[in-house]
Amino acid sequence: MILHRIGCLFFEHQKNGGGLVNLRQLEIFGAVMSTGTTVGAANMLNVSQPAVSQMILHMEDQLKFKLFHRHRGRLVPTQEAQILYEKAQRVFEAFESTNFVVDQIKGNLIGELRVVSTPALGNAVLPVAIARFREARPEVKVSLELGSLDYVQNSVETGRADIGVHYYPDEHPLFQRVKLGDVSMVCVMPKDHALADKAIIEPQDLRDSPFISVSSNDPIGAVIRNAFKQSNIDLELAIEVRYHYTARDLVSLNQGLALVESYLLLSAHRYPELAFRAFHPQIVTSTEAIHLKSRPLSAVAQLFLEDLHDTCSSILDHEEARVILPSGSG
Repeated sequence: MILHRIGCLFFEHQKNGGGLVNLRQLEIFGAVMSTGTTVGAANMLNVSQPAVSQMILHMEDQLKFKLFHRHRGRLVPTQEAQILYEKAQRVFEAFESTNFVVDQIKGNLIGELRVVSTPALGNAVLPVAIARFREARPEVKVSLELGSLDYVQNSVETGRADIGVHYYPDEHPLFQRVKLGDVSMVCVMPKDHALADKAIIEPQDLRDSPFISVSSNDPIGAVIRNAFKQSNIDLELAIEVRYHYTARDLVSLNQGLALVESYLLLSAHRYPELAFRAFHPQIVTSTEAIHLKSRPLSAVAQLFLEDLHDTCSSILDHEEARVILPSGSG
């Protein structure tokens, strides 16, 4: 009967709130069991030897049975102590695991991050940012979803995402806005197109070419159309699309020319049949991240946001500087 009581005592304590043993007592008991002496246990736990001896005596008084016998200066565990120690191993392991998780959380090495982005940024920038971020934090679980501007804002507003990333965010009283950078439009065309010999493309150059554009309902599409309107150029709009990468893919199929965000230069090497040229006057769009003002970001999310800002800056500095120039243009 006493052995059954020992085997279940910790779990009875947890279940019924009894006063049999507590975690600190088990920790000291485990240290004595592993070292064989109260001195060794005291050194392990960085406490005094009398404190360890007193705790063991107190445990024995509570449990109403002996835990150790002394033999030649060492403490020899009783059979009851052996059973208790075996059962307590699960507690020790859980305690160590909890401490490990605490250290991971304190070091921002573990956690979950939910990000939602418009497709162009989600395809061009977020994979790079996530890979860089997780290189030092492989235990952080990241969820990335792509969707329209409305979907991004709704996901953040309803708590489905921690961070949203998009262009031209509207003023919104619920969102904290973090600017990530300004992006210029570049002109994309087949490499053998006559305009590929120019270093800079201007609105009048596109007057007689079939043009592929993002929808006028899109903020960037509206800005592109306005730029041509101010230059008194009537675009020959051939195809209207929702996303910049769709426009680029249609250009690669010889369906016309397009203005696309410079982030797409990240994948220019996959499209050797295309030429990318600077466009003047510059059309600049703002890239921003948003999160709820009413719900502070986790430490992991805050670090990711900082890394994302750095990633966007480095990509812009690198990619916009390498707009591919025609041969002989310097």
